Amino acid sequence: MVEPEKETTAEKVPDSGVGSLIGKSIETLLHHYGPPLRKEPSAYGYEWWVYQTENTYFLAGVENQNVVTVYATGSTDTDPFTLGIPSSEIFRSRYPETEIVVNANESYYRFELSEEDLNVRPLVRIGSFYAQLYIDQFTGTLSAVRFMTKDVLLKMQPYELVYQGSKPEVPSPGRSEWVHIERGSEQQMYEITNVMRGRSGLSSLDWNPGAAMAAKNHSKDMFEAGYFDHESPQYGELEDRLERSGVEYGSAEENIAANYVDAAAAMEGWLNTQEHREIILSESYSSLGTGVYRKHYTQNFTGE
Repeated sequence: MVEPEKETTAEKVPDSGVGSLIGKSIETLLHHYGPPLRKEPSAYGYEWWVYQTENTYFLAGVENQNVVTVYATGSTDTDPFTLGIPSSEIFRSRYPETEIVVNANESYYRFELSEEDLNVRPLVRIGSFYAQLYIDQFTGTLSAVRFMTKDVLLKMQPYELVYQGSKPEVPSPGRSEWVHIERGSEQQMYEITNVMRGRSGLSSLDWNPGAAMAAKNHSKDMFEAGYFDHESPQYGELEDRLERSGVEYGSAEENIAANYVDAAAAMEGWLNTQEHREIILSESYSSLGTGVYRKHYTQNFTGE
């Protein structure tokens, strides 16, 4: 039997930046940032409001007229953290917790962070909510921040979970809901890719509808056929699949991922693996198509 513990000690809630939006009404969000570029559903019950300018990019998760989570990258104000800052500075005055304790609904939950979690996605409690820090292990800097309420943390379960009491309820979208979730995730992957390229001084990639079709089909094929590989038992290698989708190209490459909590998490995961990172930040490609099916993610890059 797991013995209940006190919740993890919290840091002070920021007065500014997107982190200060957590728990606030959409009126506050609209007052500070105006209407979103678009709105799209998530797999966790909240609606993503997408904000993008030349230098900032963030997704605000809205549920019951309140902001419950924010994913932010680019040059967005993520106080009390600064994007691009060395991780050594972040943890100069704080120590990453190996365990995060959450009490909710008369139940006890303990998230246990692995060594990898601590290195690339540590979790910090701020007031009554949490901040997941995405560390770029190649540059040693902060790539993105995800702020979230305890309810969102319990829904997403991004770390190993031990609990006493009731198991957290995880939303189960229907087939028609997944269609819209996947479409939004594909657009987010495309946009975050260009944000990552932009901060490395690289040009943005054009959207490639044919490559996107091939990527979507591959994600769906992996999910339905129960495999995870660049070679499809039925549809072959990337070159075969691009040809099948009518894509003309001189060079091409592919990234695949599965079982990340969402598209943003998949992007941060790719950034921290050498092969995927090199593809995302390559100057050899001029266009990109992304495809998502459930929690399978595919990027198809093409060049002249």
